[in-house]
Amino acid sequence: MPLRIVEKLTLHSFSTCADLLDAVHSHSYACDMELARYRMIAIDLDGTLLSPRGEVTPRTKAAIHRALGAGLLVCFATGRNYTESRTVLDAVEHYGSAVFVGGAMVIDTAKQVTLHRMLMDPALAAGVSQVLEDFGHAVLALQDTAHAGVDYLITEGIEVNNSTALWLRLTNATVRRVPNLGKYGHEHTVRVGIVAETDDIDDVKRALSERFGERVFFQSIFVPAQRVQVLEVFDPSVNKWEGILHVARAHEIDASQIIAIGDDVNDLHMIANAGLGVAMGNARDEIKAIAQRVIGTNHEEGLAGFLEELVESQVVAPLGAADAADAKQEDSRGADAAA
Repeated sequence: MPLRIVEKLTLHSFSTCADLLDAVHSHSYACDMELARYRMIAIDLDGTLLSPRGEVTPRTKAAIHRALGAGLLVCFATGRNYTESRTVLDAVEHYGSAVFVGGAMVIDTAKQVTLHRMLMDPALAAGVSQVLEDFGHAVLALQDTAHAGVDYLITEGIEVNNSTALWLRLTNATVRRVPNLGKYGHEHTVRVGIVAETDDIDDVKRALSERFGERVFFQSIFVPAQRVQVLEVFDPSVNKWEGILHVARAHEIDASQIIAIGDDVNDLHMIANAGLGVAMGNARDEIKAIAQRVIGTNHEEGLAGFLEELVESQVVAPLGAADAADAKQEDSRGADAAA
């Protein structure tokens, strides 16, 4: 019997053994219901899964595989695209269905097949690009790589800053230069963005709000190491939570059975809507404010500690036999593909 049930029972007095047995049964049943609550966990990458140095620690990798072994469906949910995430997937050695580009793409990473995508309206992508270029910024138009053949289209003739150039090198992203993205067709554009100083980003955000209003959804993410902001502009229906639900529905998992954990503004929807929303200790204040629980920082391997606790307390309901077999096959196929 779990210790917390014993502790609850010691707070009461019982006149007969039958009363005690009834209480034990009642508390055990309630506890079993609680322990079988969660079936899926959605995990952000940067600032959550990854250490401050951008690495997957051995403890974190082990904790994820322990959760998988306990029957939990693990779904990564990131603002990165698939190419930018490959090194992380390979480091963890987990290849399931995952959410990319802040919810705009859902990809079966074992089969390397796109399951869902939400593109920007081409005219809207061109209009946003023109505003950004008019401010003197090199626009990064993220593409559906499988169809476009490259990861990014970048404005030709405007120099990208050092932070952008470094990121593209580190992630092995493929790019093609385009003279003017404000006049481009944008057939496969998923997201439009720039990397710039905070003051510049604020000016651009005001201009985008004035011209496009609710026709776009944008967010800016601060990158402390480079002291720059990344501005990302999407179709307004895009967020990580919608992508997570696409994966959950395929496994007949209800929203109340999902745990979502993250640290930044693009994690807001999933943390607010999941059955259990969890913020990292290093999360932004607005994310901590909506979370039901705040755990350790990524420097402290907070995710690993949380997953270890989750499995030890058995607050997971194992996947059905078919789902478990599928998950095992996905990891096996992904490992073969990586090799």
